[in-house]
Amino acid sequence: MKRSILGMMLAAVAICGWAANGDNKLKVNLDIVDFGDTVVVVHSDKEETFTGKDGKFEFVLDVDKVFEAYFVQPKLMRGDTEDPRIFRIPIVGGEEVRLWQTNRERYDVDGTQFYADYHQVDLFNEEAAKGVLENTKKYREMRSADAVNEDACQKFIDEVFNPEVDRYHQKLLAYVKAHPKQEAAMMLVHSLEDLDLMKQGYDLLDTSVREGRLKPLYDKWVREAEQALEAEAKEKAAAKKQEAGVEAPLFTLNDLEGKPLALSSLCGKYVVLDFWGSWCVWCIKGFPKMKEYYAKYPGKFEILGVDCNDTQEKWKAAVQKHELPWKHVYCPDDATVLADYGVTGFPTKIIVGPDGKIVKTIVGEDPSFYTLLDELFGK
Repeated sequence: MKRSILGMMLAAVAICGWAANGDNKLKVNLDIVDFGDTVVVVHSDKEETFTGKDGKFEFVLDVDKVFEAYFVQPKLMRGDTEDPRIFRIPIVGGEEVRLWQTNRERYDVDGTQFYADYHQVDLFNEEAAKGVLENTKKYREMRSADAVNEDACQKFIDEVFNPEVDRYHQKLLAYVKAHPKQEAAMMLVHSLEDLDLMKQGYDLLDTSVREGRLKPLYDKWVREAEQALEAEAKEKAAAKKQEAGVEAPLFTLNDLEGKPLALSSLCGKYVVLDFWGSWCVWCIKGFPKMKEYYAKYPGKFEILGVDCNDTQEKWKAAVQKHELPWKHVYCPDDATVLADYGVTGFPTKIIVGPDGKIVKTIVGEDPSFYTLLDELFGK
């Protein structure tokens, strides 16, 4: 199994469940190329460290719950991400598992019945996903070109990438249908990603598998998929509120002196609404450049800093510390401004035109914000 495949296709880190056959132990045997003498097993909120020699390890994991775990080198836990060695597999009690490598490019898993089947499932998944991975590589190359052709990129997604993903999903469904009583086939259901397809794949499994010891994995995947859909819906709703041409909602909040400051008082000029907080590292990092551009185009636009999720004391201290020369207001927790503008990330800068309509929304510290200011005021 290739590391990239495992990283793409397995997503849950901690999965609720119960141990098989009343046994809460998993015997683990690792033989990993160029790995070192220590392995850290990371799962849920727990880390366990085991020692071996030259990448060979034997140890036993307690499995009160079925979960998925990362096997990693200690250096990764220290923040060293150069050439990371990461392996992730489902952890099922009452079994034995062997993970081995013959070279650094791939690894394989087998063991007792569940893991022997899991090995076959994973090999099938790896072969089935080749087309998707090849197209992913091509798309990244298109996006990294010096001159990105957006129309060509979208055409590739519509006519090449998405159809290949559909074919991949159909291969997974066909495997599950052909192996309804194979417990490890449940792992392919997660790779279907789409909630409706996951339910379709789950329904193809035999009752003994659907209601067996891995059912909590499926339940967790469904919850995660539902949460992802909810988040996507919220993002779309927020995006609509921030679209160019939308009338900017009016609001009145208190300024540094505790006096009401209404957005309507700034109508007739360009206004940058800067949603920030003293706790936001990227907000703070962006201040020098903002101050530079505020001085570069004096009188051409106003900035209204809207401090969020903060205390008034920390807000005022941050404004003074960083010497921010523009107007500021404080957004209390019970205000509706964040919801009205669909703000979910910080910093968010929303440029409002003299007509009171939104010109552009930039989330994060993005150089395109300053490019737009140059386009608007550098003429």
